[in-house]
Amino acid sequence: MKFPWSYKKLNKIFLHARYPDINELQGEFLVDILSFLPSLKRFSHRKVMYTTAKTQLGHNVISGRKWGRFSVSEGTFKESDFLKSVRLNYDLDNNFFLLKYIRDYIRCLEENTLYIGKFYYLVHGYPVLIGYFSLKKIQ
Repeated sequence: MKFPWSYKKLNKIFLHARYPDINELQGEFLVDILSFLPSLKRFSHRKVMYTTAKTQLGHNVISGRKWGRFSVSEGTFKESDFLKSVRLNYDLDNNFFLLKYIRDYIRCLEENTLYIGKFYYLVHGYPVLIGYFSLKKIQ
């Protein structure tokens, strides 16, 4: 899928995407930044998500190095009429303190294949939209 560059058009795609079953988000996903920030695709940016005995977790990988661990949960996205999404929450003890303010919200475009996400950074407790990204399942 070719994504537009416009935040307005990307938001429309996000709003019309469906809420994914949290269990779909298992395994490795290629990440492509769709707006504002430079894409890290050439560095093989991936998100890896897995289930432990207690919860669902994940981390990012860039050039073979792990960084930015997160928890995966169902979340309600307040900024879009309380749209149900899967939330990636970076507020974990083992993260560098600046990473703890990242929140990603994910919706599904193609079941078990393609997802669109919004990347937020909390500033004084308020989410500030940084950009959009896509996740493509690695088979």
